[in-house]
Amino acid sequence: MPITLPPISRRRFLRGVAAAAGTLAFGRYSIGEPTPQTDADRLALLSDIHINADRNLIHKTQISMWDHLKQASDEILSLSPRPANVLVNGDCAYHDGRAIDYATVIDALKPMREAGFPIHLALGNHDSRENIAAAMPTDGERVAALADRRVMLVQLKHADWYMLDTLDKTASTPGELGAAQINWLAKSLDTRGADRAVVVMLHHQPDVRPDITKRSGLRDTEPFLEAITNRKQVKAVLFGHTHVWTHRKQDDIHFVNLPTTAYVFDPQQPAGWVDAHVRADGLTLQLHAITPNHPKDKQTLELAWR
Repeated sequence: MPITLPPISRRRFLRGVAAAAGTLAFGRYSIGEPTPQTDADRLALLSDIHINADRNLIHKTQISMWDHLKQASDEILSLSPRPANVLVNGDCAYHDGRAIDYATVIDALKPMREAGFPIHLALGNHDSRENIAAAMPTDGERVAALADRRVMLVQLKHADWYMLDTLDKTASTPGELGAAQINWLAKSLDTRGADRAVVVMLHHQPDVRPDITKRSGLRDTEPFLEAITNRKQVKAVLFGHTHVWTHRKQDDIHFVNLPTTAYVFDPQQPAGWVDAHVRADGLTLQLHAITPNHPKDKQTLELAWR
């Protein structure tokens, strides 16, 4: 259920909403003519920010989630030209998506909103649909009734950026898109034409291990891959959840695991955020590591479209 926090100033932000079939609601966001200070094809990507109501909470890895997000926010605010969108790819809350956690999330994101950034948030397995909806309610420009799942399309000059909803059960590790959402994705892709590049973002990692009962990622990986593989407009899939920074290709589609902005499970992995720039022929991703002196800081991926 991606949700948008609009800029507090509401400058440079045009929004429209349309309802999709079934229980899915679809938000479509278009950026107007960029100012000289904004790059319409530049995005700041964060994932797994894990903000707790207590901004002073220190994780067992001895890091502060609040401080990590503040550092990322400060770095994003210093960019020139600035990105037109900030995307947060799920696990906005620390553990089980308490209402008081989302109040602190809103506080943490306030400086970027005051600077004019629209912030699009997806849900992960540590989020709660009910609590985030109460903390960040829909307004008159969005679909009035909350649906079972929501999906979002951020329209850029050179690509359409889909944000999907994989939250199955709060505080339960695996995720799921569901047949209705996968069918909607396939139909939506078919209406957009083969020449329009598409990037798909979802929280849970596609998981191709044979034992479905032990998956920690996306349970319905196979039907998801079936929906995108032969639709050549899909060029890349970005996901989070595992707190690692990796890249691989499958069927000439790029699969990128975004790093956590919060804490890592493997000390060799970086915490950080990603500066993304969409081109006509591909996507550039540069890691900005929050982990001090990390060897992967400023590592850049140049992804050429299939």
